[in-house]
Amino acid sequence: MDALSLLLDQFRHMGWADVLVLSTISDNPVAAADASILAKLRHLHVVQKIFLDVWLARPLDPRVADDLDLRALCAFARGVHQESMRFLEALTPAELERVVELPWSKTATAKLGFEVAAHTLAETLVQVPQHSAYHRGQVATRLRELGVDPPMTDFIAWVWRHKPEAAWPGVDRE
Repeated sequence: MDALSLLLDQFRHMGWADVLVLSTISDNPVAAADASILAKLRHLHVVQKIFLDVWLARPLDPRVADDLDLRALCAFARGVHQESMRFLEALTPAELERVVELPWSKTATAKLGFEVAAHTLAETLVQVPQHSAYHRGQVATRLRELGVDPPMTDFIAWVWRHKPEAAWPGVDRE
């Protein structure tokens, strides 16, 4: 399997895992009303959007999801996922090596106390699913605290299920 195919699988898995988490939350009134969960979900999905905007050289709006309720956030996440998939599907392997300038790199340099290394498009494409998985883990922890059994979102569980496409809540299940 080549790198681009693996990245496409990472994003397909990310969409599927996001849907499982969003569906679990949407189906549970206590979880759906939890401010901590909603804040983490907004952050997770706005970061996905911000990276997409960087890749497409568009203006960034880190507050674009601040006022979205759960239903609107599901629609927002679906749109970002679909646009991300179109972006990835149009890439060539050679494009993965281009250096991507992240606007917040200088801030990271100052905060971390060292000059951050340049990074390729491929490396930023790896970052997004990794970052999303980290925050889905935080949401899963909060769900357990609320007495809700979180879904299994492991990559291998997605592979075992024959790599299903995401079925977005509030959109596909109406």
